[in-house]
Amino acid sequence: MHFRADPQATHARYCLDPLRERIGDTQLREQAACYREFGWYYVENIGNLYAVYRSDDPEAQDLYTDPDSLAYALKKQVRWAWLSILFWVAWAIYLFRSELVLLIRRPAELGMKLILQSDLMLPLYGFMLVFLVTAFSSQIGALRGIRRIRTALRRGEWPGSGTRRFPECVRAFVTVAAIVLLALYLIVVALSGVLRPRILSGPEEWDFPHVTLEEVLPTGADTIPYGISDLLRNDFLSRSVLAPEQYDVAQGGMVTLAEGIRTDTRIYQEHIRTLSPALAQAVYRGQVVAYRNDLEEYRINQGKLAILHGEENPVIFDYIHEETMTYSGLDGLTRFTYQFSDKKRPNVVYIGLAGERVFLLNCSGAADSQEALSLLAQRLAQV
Repeated sequence: MHFRADPQATHARYCLDPLRERIGDTQLREQAACYREFGWYYVENIGNLYAVYRSDDPEAQDLYTDPDSLAYALKKQVRWAWLSILFWVAWAIYLFRSELVLLIRRPAELGMKLILQSDLMLPLYGFMLVFLVTAFSSQIGALRGIRRIRTALRRGEWPGSGTRRFPECVRAFVTVAAIVLLALYLIVVALSGVLRPRILSGPEEWDFPHVTLEEVLPTGADTIPYGISDLLRNDFLSRSVLAPEQYDVAQGGMVTLAEGIRTDTRIYQEHIRTLSPALAQAVYRGQVVAYRNDLEEYRINQGKLAILHGEENPVIFDYIHEETMTYSGLDGLTRFTYQFSDKKRPNVVYIGLAGERVFLLNCSGAADSQEALSLLAQRLAQV
């Protein structure tokens, strides 16, 4: 508080009375009425910590005549400070609940998401962390200050005056500046179009090492291509600062083999180019963990739906097999193999790493997964 010298107020005294309640002012009004009888008049509050009283009567008795009584009045302030810290801890856990689950159970997947969505996630998480650290430091500082004063009072010592500081003003300035900078950054990112994936028209716009459906079908196969509605997805190109190329594309069709067998055939491909091999390694690990989790969750959910609908022969996975492999020209390779109970051929999914590039290759039906992997590895080596 800032005090001015007033020659007319030679007998003015001020007293800080610790507040006992945080919500409402019933107790404050009762105490203010009681203190008026003893010559003390309510002025204002200092946050949720103290009520300020003033007396111009030099004969008025002090509100607290000994340190022990003031120390006892501060007891509830200590409780409120602890409750405030617990509130911020609970709020932080709630705010980052999904990230904490990933951090504990699948940290590699969280790292991958931060890299692939770095333009948006890193600034937002950074802002929230700064906000939480500021709030925690404020509450912990208040608790330490109250405990320090109370400890001195219990020793029979009245606390002395210290250097006047303005932590609330500094925190308010930092918070407003951070919000303004974050808003400006998000506006720039939104206007740049980075947050909006670009829709591709087909393989002619696939500017990355890839394979096409025609290259991996058996000789003599006849294909009726699927449209977007059959594949249930568009071809997308996304970007981020740490991963400037993120392709997600698909091809498929009803394939009739030479022997007259018809089969639903699809190829799904993802290709990610990061700024460095270290970032690609993190994305590769995250892709493997995420795909493994997606398969398990899909199998569990399909089983639950089958039980709910009373299906006797539900369409679920017959098996899921994961294998870490070595392959010439690749720095890492993991193969997932799984099969639906209503399909004759298994789905084969390769997740691979080559330098600063990560790929996911999903082949089903008549697509030759080994041929697709061989062609893709050759084209990656030529980049």
